[in-house]
Amino acid sequence: MVETLSHLLEFDSAYSKSFKDHLLIGVDEVGRGALAGPVIACAFSWNKKIDKMASDNSSDLLELNLLNDSKQINKLKREDLFKLLVKHGQFGIGYGSVLEIEKFNILNATFLAMKRAYENLMSKIKLKNKEPYLLIDGNKFNPYINSRQSFIVGGDAKSSLIAGASIIAKVYRDELMTRLSLSKKFKKYNWGKNSAYGTESHRKTIKKHGVTPLHRKLFVRKVLGIT
Repeated sequence: MVETLSHLLEFDSAYSKSFKDHLLIGVDEVGRGALAGPVIACAFSWNKKIDKMASDNSSDLLELNLLNDSKQINKLKREDLFKLLVKHGQFGIGYGSVLEIEKFNILNATFLAMKRAYENLMSKIKLKNKEPYLLIDGNKFNPYINSRQSFIVGGDAKSSLIAGASIIAKVYRDELMTRLSLSKKFKKYNWGKNSAYGTESHRKTIKKHGVTPLHRKLFVRKVLGIT
């Protein structure tokens, strides 16, 4: 497992060496394929330089060897990694609301969430003499962010920064959907278990009880053929 983080840091290190006067920031999102709730993005940066992270032999770094695409890690391990990422890095969270998803489409709502996550992070850190350089998971340039950026397909399995952003966004959104599911209005949809994705039980509940204000109605209609 030690090779996993080393590999991810090596990927980031190549960018760090090419852009020495820049602060590398990983950006990723979760919730694009959900039937309800917002899309959540995270922008993440390590507190230490990439090379210093790679040479660190602390017990925390050994735990971070499990860092990977959040979808490949179970819930308990994601939550453990979340604590370590918060300890050793800084992050910003951004939302793309259900209303924005319906109005602008999921791609543009995702871009907006990423922009807000980036701006949230930038409000917390001091760049000194550096400029931000974003590593964004995906295959499309984000037109809403006016900073240098590279889009990286499968980036959450290649870059420690994007993997960190992926895990933080996933834990944050899962907790949000769990809190929403405690409401009487939404309890029957079991978002605490399915995070509002299109599981069989969630689809059956929608067909039986209809959609809520937090459901993405256009997407639900497309997936289930109902209003």
